[in-house]
This record gives sequence, structure tokens and C-alpha cells, in this order.
Amino acid sequence: MWIIPSWAIGTAFVVCVVACAQVVVRRLIGSTVKSAGRTLTDPDVARLTQALDDMQRRLGELEERMDFAERLLAKGRVG
Repeated sequence: MWIIPSWAIGTAFVVCVVACAQVVVRRLIGSTVKSAGRTLTDPDVARLTQALDDMQRRLGELEERMDFAERLLAKGRVG
């Protein structure tokens, strides 16, 4: 049976979240440009910037949770 280290699972999770965030932002940009048939306006850029900031905030929270879980797991192994 394989034992996968917790850091590997956490790292894979963070990579997946970042990749998904990039896909979401690219689709938002693409749908905005295609639906409008024009270049991005200031409100469009502001909306996309807000979406990106939200994704970065959520990613930061996930990283904090992953670090906390890794510390708990490490403490359980030592104790």
C-alpha cells in the first residue's frame, strides 16, 4: 500500500486551485470580450480585478489551512 505524504497532497491541492483560478479568469476575460464585441472597459477590468483578488484571498486562506493541518499532523507523529 502506498503512503502519500501530507505535503504532497497539500501541494497538489494548491496547484489545482491555482490552475482553476487561472481558467476562471481567462474565461471571464474571453466571455466579456466576445459578448461585447469590443475591448475591455474600466468596469470590466475592475470586475475581473475583483474576481482575481477574491481568488487570491481564498488561495491564501487555503494555504493557511493546509499549513495548520500539516502542523497538526506533524505534532501527532512526534507526540
